[in-house]
Amino acid sequence: MANQPIAFTAGEISAYYAARVPNLRAARGGERRGPCPVHGGKDDNFAVNPETGEGFCHSQCGRGWDLIGLEQALTGADFKAAKAEVFRIIGRLDSPNSNRQVRPRITATYDYTDEAGRLLFQSVRLDPKDFKQRRPDANGRWIRNLAGVRLVLYRLPELLRRDTETVFVCEGEKDVHCLEAWGLLATCNPMGAGKWRAEYSESIRGRSVVILHDNDEPGRKHAAAVAAALLGVAASVRIVELPGLPEKGDITDWRDAGGTFERFRELTEAAAALGVPTLLELRARWTISDETPSKPVSQQEIPRAGSLTTRCLSDIEAKPIRWLWPRRIARGKLTIIAGDPGLGKSQITASIAAVVTTGGRWPVDRDQCEPADVLFLTAEDDPADTLRPRLEAAGADLSRVHIIDGVIRGYTGEGSRRSGTFSLEDDLQALEAKLAELPHVAVLSIDPISAYLGGTDSHNNADIRGLLAPLSELAARHNVAIIGVSHLSKAAGAKALMRVNGSLAFVAAARAAYLVTVDPLEKTRRLFLPMKNNLGPDATGLAFRIEGATVDSPAGSLATSRVAWGSEAIPMTADDAMQTEKTQRSTSAVDEAADWLRETLTEGPKPATEISELAASESISKKTLRRAREKLGIKPVKLGMNNGWMWSLPPKMPNTAEDAPQNNLGTFEDVGHLRELHEVVEVEL
Repeated sequence: MANQPIAFTAGEISAYYAARVPNLRAARGGERRGPCPVHGGKDDNFAVNPETGEGFCHSQCGRGWDLIGLEQALTGADFKAAKAEVFRIIGRLDSPNSNRQVRPRITATYDYTDEAGRLLFQSVRLDPKDFKQRRPDANGRWIRNLAGVRLVLYRLPELLRRDTETVFVCEGEKDVHCLEAWGLLATCNPMGAGKWRAEYSESIRGRSVVILHDNDEPGRKHAAAVAAALLGVAASVRIVELPGLPEKGDITDWRDAGGTFERFRELTEAAAALGVPTLLELRARWTISDETPSKPVSQQEIPRAGSLTTRCLSDIEAKPIRWLWPRRIARGKLTIIAGDPGLGKSQITASIAAVVTTGGRWPVDRDQCEPADVLFLTAEDDPADTLRPRLEAAGADLSRVHIIDGVIRGYTGEGSRRSGTFSLEDDLQALEAKLAELPHVAVLSIDPISAYLGGTDSHNNADIRGLLAPLSELAARHNVAIIGVSHLSKAAGAKALMRVNGSLAFVAAARAAYLVTVDPLEKTRRLFLPMKNNLGPDATGLAFRIEGATVDSPAGSLATSRVAWGSEAIPMTADDAMQTEKTQRSTSAVDEAADWLRETLTEGPKPATEISELAASESISKKTLRRAREKLGIKPVKLGMNNGWMWSLPPKMPNTAEDAPQNNLGTFEDVGHLRELHEVVEVEL
């Protein structure tokens, strides 16, 4: 009897081609096209009808296949085996081994959730023994494939929540529960042996990992692949081989056969940590090779952590930038706000929070913001007496503002909590879990960012890049605008970007950076000026003032402050402001030195050497002292060959001799002679 055609749903067709021909692209007429999976090639010679699932090669093969026919062409399997594999891929629960429909009995379900505990998909254990995966739809029904679903490790929230040093990686969910019954922290990847993905390693980065494998060749291969992926990611990697396991046996079978926790602990403690050489030796002992048994095992055959992953740009869908503050601050990116202390950087973040939490309009630009939540990491402002009053004064919706107080590091023997300060170096996974728990957060304010670097050297470019890269990736995954507040260094120079405190990697990683400074033309006003904007047009700056405000509290009225934005844009650049500030600082220093010099010489001439010593004790530089001398019109004179140079204030010339004031320089005639010397003798300090 000929094999009857089998109808597949659009979802099943999509799931099959996603697994077997993942690089198909949309084409005209609703087709999907890509290289032929049977004979290869690099052009779009293979076309798929998304309604029937039939694929046709318009090139070398010159023929078409339905799903099962294509599986046969790809694997060389007979119809029965090909059908079984197609059914496995698409998640159809019908038995592929007979012509009658069979509904296997579900014996267990295992929920895979995201960091916040929301269900992503289920692994279903069936009788007769089989495993399928399914995902929920919006109506509470099940879709029997995982197309488009984020794949995660089993028990992910527990991995992030429990501060346990050692994590046990098993091959199946049943084994995870076996170890949990002993109080251990365990996990496994979905879909069993051979399905470990690189991103799974990141969920257990920095932990000590113990791998337990099933006693068969797929299990040993899986253990070796997981170990290779974790080398350099985990703190240590060990593989425990359980004695007396039957073929295909696992840790649950070992326990059920009489294995005890004490014996298991002994085996775990005795297992040696793996490195590349020992892993190679283990693979050789297990006779694991990649393709041909006779092929020598080499380090290059192990898919090490750090191996390159690539994507074709044509497979990446273009998308627009999503703005928080249009043309100024983007969501999913890092923005830096820098300035000297006390100028209003923190008040600006409070003002931004007020606009975001209330869906208000941005100053000057008047674009309306979509209402969202804000998350604060603040090391310098007390939430009770500073941050809350400022946010209230700015008009923020406090129900949409969240504060990170710290990180739970574990618990003492008495059960009390051990907490620590948040660190961008160690706690990004905990931050990601919190963002998953608070899905409406649009802004994360880190004030100042230098307070949360952990042990990272803030002036080391490579270390800061390594710290900020995963932070930027987290921002992109959760579509959150991260605003890092920073101070300015005291380094000289006109370029504003060079003044941001710490490594240049801070401003390099940021997609936008802004300077907060005093308006050089109006000292009571501050400016918010762009230093850098990689995503939008060159934006103008804004002006603001810090005004006093009062808010109510159970203890009475509280005095606080808030930002009052100006109504017009400011065309000045951050570099212009820095240059003006530099010039004013220089001018101010000369004026102060001139006042000091005038006061010093009021009582009469003094030797130049004495003036230099006194100026140095007042931290007045030689250059500033010389400019102050020139400003006052002082000309050093030398009265006699054996005398040193003298400085004195120039006399005021009276109109008549009778009007000449008497001073310490003597009579009018003496003054005249001294003036002649001033005109003749000029020296540099």
